[in-house]
Amino acid sequence: MSDERDRPLSQADLDADPNVQLRGWIEEAGGLPAGDAITLATATRDGAPSARLVLLKSADERGLTFYTGYESRKGRELDENPRAAVVLYWHDLGRQVRAEGSVERLPESDSDAYFAQRPLGSRLSAVASP
Repeated sequence: MSDERDRPLSQADLDADPNVQLRGWIEEAGGLPAGDAITLATATRDGAPSARLVLLKSADERGLTFYTGYESRKGRELDENPRAAVVLYWHDLGRQVRAEGSVERLPESDSDAYFAQRPLGSRLSAVASP
């Protein structure tokens, strides 16, 4: 892989559609260690912020998709205050993207399908974890 950090990013390098550009960078980052890790920032109803890493599962016309437990701190904060910010950072590519906006739950069937495809050990950890 060439070192993208050696060449500054130019407007001419970018797709006119930011969603197309984002998906291209996500695809490029797929071969990197933790290339799917994003920082998710949420806040309580009264505005106390919190940030942590989660795994990006997809990016499409609906937005960015990640999964978390409904009863986790993230899940509770998103119920109280359904707005969030994310940062995608790929050091090796010299790229980062930030996005913010409203958050909504996917249909329960999507969550169930995702949970069912996880390896058994991951499902057991998720069920046992507070």
